Amino acid sequence: MLVVQRVVTRWSKAGRGAAAATLRGSLPDRVPLPACTGEVVFHDVLLSPRAETLRELALPATMAGLRVEPGGRVSRAAVFAAYPRGRRPVELFTLAPGQRARYRANFRFSGHSLEWYYEQWTVTLAHGVGLEGGFDHEVDDRVSLYP
Repeated sequence: MLVVQRVVTRWSKAGRGAAAATLRGSLPDRVPLPACTGEVVFHDVLLSPRAETLRELALPATMAGLRVEPGGRVSRAAVFAAYPRGRRPVELFTLAPGQRARYRANFRFSGHSLEWYYEQWTVTLAHGVGLEGGFDHEVDDRVSLYP
């Protein structure tokens, strides 16, 4: 089984201060996985009440800003954020059976309103093993969101 779990932390402009940043830093980057049986599972978690989805997919699949191909090849997919712009697709790593990987990214979105909001994504991939434990591959694409 291939599991892709994205944990999203979201905050508004009002939550940019030090106290809010300390709270965000204390939130988990992995959560227990619900019971699932599919060959490829996408577990999407937004750190707020009732904001969790579990989907079973077939490869190739694009999820959580990543494109996962048969054979475990993982590349970054386009994400339509206000900032950073121009993140073009690029191959990140190949996840073999028995391996775990982590991908981190952050974004500033504007949506259809004038109010900005921010997200930090921590995506954990596990191929035939549990989510807990060390990582065989790590990619950190986080940038400064406050110009």
